[in-house]
Amino acid sequence: MPQLKVGLIGCGGISGAHMRGYQELWQKEFRLFDIVAAADINVDAAKTRAEQAQEMQGGDLPKTYDTVDEMLDQHPEIDCVDVCTLHSEHHRLAIKALDAGKHAIIEKPLGITMRAGKRILEAAERNDLILSVAENYRLGGHERARRWAVQQGMIGDLRMFFWIDVGESLGKWGWRNFKMQAGGGWALDGGVHFTDLMRFNLGVEAKEVYAINKAYEPYRYGDVGQRADGYEVDVEDCMISTIKFDNGISAQWTWVGSAPGQGFNRKTIYGSEGALDWGSGLHPRDGESISTDELHQQFMASLSDDEKEYFFPRGIGDTIAIELKYFADAINQGEQPEVDGMEGYRSQAVCMAVYESGYFGRAVTIEEIENLSLEGYQKEINDELGIE
Repeated sequence: MPQLKVGLIGCGGISGAHMRGYQELWQKEFRLFDIVAAADINVDAAKTRAEQAQEMQGGDLPKTYDTVDEMLDQHPEIDCVDVCTLHSEHHRLAIKALDAGKHAIIEKPLGITMRAGKRILEAAERNDLILSVAENYRLGGHERARRWAVQQGMIGDLRMFFWIDVGESLGKWGWRNFKMQAGGGWALDGGVHFTDLMRFNLGVEAKEVYAINKAYEPYRYGDVGQRADGYEVDVEDCMISTIKFDNGISAQWTWVGSAPGQGFNRKTIYGSEGALDWGSGLHPRDGESISTDELHQQFMASLSDDEKEYFFPRGIGDTIAIELKYFADAINQGEQPEVDGMEGYRSQAVCMAVYESGYFGRAVTIEEIENLSLEGYQKEINDELGIE
């Protein structure tokens, strides 16, 4: 099978994790990709990725560019792109690549707003191309095991899901601290991973969200303890929400980064016959508890050889490597990857429902978010970035 020629778009922090994924595939003899070019407004960052790719692949040094336009113009042979830029650039660069006939994998979230994400989906559809969202958390062994336990009925009929992270997180995080570049704070940036896991493990869709969002702390600091070396930010540091899912399942999702002194966290699904906790494992109503590691062992023992090879090809544990393999397989086989554009869109819709609920001060439906009929919080972003 010929290698897919790849152009890297965005060569900052998260692209390093993607590069490690490519390296893991290469080491496991999955020679699925040939990185031929890299583009970043910081061309030195692009050169770093190019040098890493050459060390992995051998051969010529991939070409580097400071614009995606030039990269696409100079490399008509590119089959696909890997987009790892600021959230504010996802739609602009992905649509450009898709309209140039390139398949795309995009770091989460799909777009900075739902409207931006919708435009990316439309570009993939009109060009009949594969679109994948780099939503890798669900691909880990322990997450697969939790979903399996739920599907096996080990905790009975699902009732409630609590996902709570409370503490103090006020350090500087660059562009992620600013709405117009990130789209929101951690409730979007990390939150889209969590809403994806909620959907993945519950096996049903969210229907309605009510949320309170606050910015108690207007600054992020180089020295949090002394409240020194700070700059002003415009994203939330507190989000408390209630989510209604199908089948009568209720969820309480809270993230707080402005709670000093004592933090706590809890991630637990409750069913009619027990609980599944992210830390301590499975706790049936009757019978002995099973640790997270023991549950994982049971899950692995339940798999056929073909299932093991699908979930963890050649024993790969790096979840970004696995999602990259799924992306390549989808292109080569003409099928959709596990986390396609619509999966990414639906997980992001829960996050954006949180923001819109806070903005309007009422419960909002996921339907309103997905069909773009409710855009208050997002309107400022869409207007600023010219997203129509």
